Amino acid sequence: MKHEITLSNIYNYISGNANMILDRAGMVSQAFKEQIAFRHFKCKDDCVKAGKCKHCGCKLPGRFFTTKSCNNGERFPDIMEDDKWEQYKKDNGIE
Repeated sequence: MKHEITLSNIYNYISGNANMILDRAGMVSQAFKEQIAFRHFKCKDDCVKAGKCKHCGCKLPGRFFTTKSCNNGERFPDIMEDDKWEQYKKDNGIE
């Protein structure tokens, strides 16, 4: 799948890779790390195996680190602030 070059795609590429670097440097919150792990878990049987997102075709794991969900919340929501993530976990029985 060839990606269309759009401002949104450029932004997602840059922000996803920047967030991945910040994570590796230990500069993100525990809630952020949990949300990335949640995305990985939700996609483990298809996207992770293929090495790219089935919705948008972007490479993984970089796409997991973008703040905006490419699937309109169908599989997982946009990255949330820490307090909203805590509430989301409670509301959805996520441990």
